[in-house]
Amino acid sequence: MNEFPLVSIIIPTFNRKKLVNRAVESVLSQTYPYFELIIIDDGSTDNTDISLQTNLPIWKNQLENFGNFQKTIQFHQTEHRGVSAARNFGVSLSTGEWICFLDSDDIWDPIKLTEQIKYHNLHKNIKCSQTNEIWNKKGNILEPKGKFSKLDGMYLEEALESCLVTCSSVMIHRTLWNRLGGFRGELLVCEDYDLWIRIFLLGEPISLISSFLLTRFGGHHDQLSKKYQAIERFRLYSLLSIHEEGTKNKTDGFQIRNVDLQLLRKAIQLRFETVKNGREKRGKDTAFLDQLSKTFAENSPILPKDLLILLDDSLF
Repeated sequence: MNEFPLVSIIIPTFNRKKLVNRAVESVLSQTYPYFELIIIDDGSTDNTDISLQTNLPIWKNQLENFGNFQKTIQFHQTEHRGVSAARNFGVSLSTGEWICFLDSDDIWDPIKLTEQIKYHNLHKNIKCSQTNEIWNKKGNILEPKGKFSKLDGMYLEEALESCLVTCSSVMIHRTLWNRLGGFRGELLVCEDYDLWIRIFLLGEPISLISSFLLTRFGGHHDQLSKKYQAIERFRLYSLLSIHEEGTKNKTDGFQIRNVDLQLLRKAIQLRFETVKNGREKRGKDTAFLDQLSKTFAENSPILPKDLLILLDDSLF
């Protein structure tokens, strides 16, 4: 493994004109000398694209002189398709051995890439890692505690319960990314949860670099977690999709071990109960959920069109 492999960094952004520049600057400040930064504007309507295009020449000038090393930056704009599609498109344009993502409202510590590459150079069998993080909630600096604390290694059971990996801190090897096939384009939220579960089910650990190298900013009105009703339905969709792929379709290179399958099925049953209880509290019909749950319990194939009902905002 090259001591200084090229790292591809993908920043997707949508209507974040006032925030994305801060994220970009945190990448340009990295001490690691060999990266490509790819910014994807996902069809913004607030002139984010104009702001980025205006700053692009300035940023390029900052990256000119690095001897035999390379730091580059590029910008692309697409029609609005969501964060999964934006990230996948960014990766398709990239060439690095390692892939990182940075949300446009987060920032990195200057040594973030240096520390992760140093770790992977020492642990060549590890294909994915994340770092610790701090939270900035309207100026209040917090360190995640308790159930929000990061874990290290293989922790499928805990990860099934809640999203324990932060996309903005992850570094993933391209060979693993290719096995995964990227984020699910149809998932507009919880797409990261889905990816981490699939990594664990492939038998790959996600290591933790204990240093606090990411700052996440909370309290934005446009955070995706606040945009959609019944967020657990997206995780239910993810888990059911994974179950179908790993048990019915026998996707190449992806067959779920029996011990993991038991954990997955238990998590699916709990999510069914959560989504159903939520609908009952809101006085909404649960017939389609009951039928979907019955089909799952009988271990019968679930048609894609039936799964997609869970993503239909008009029903929730």
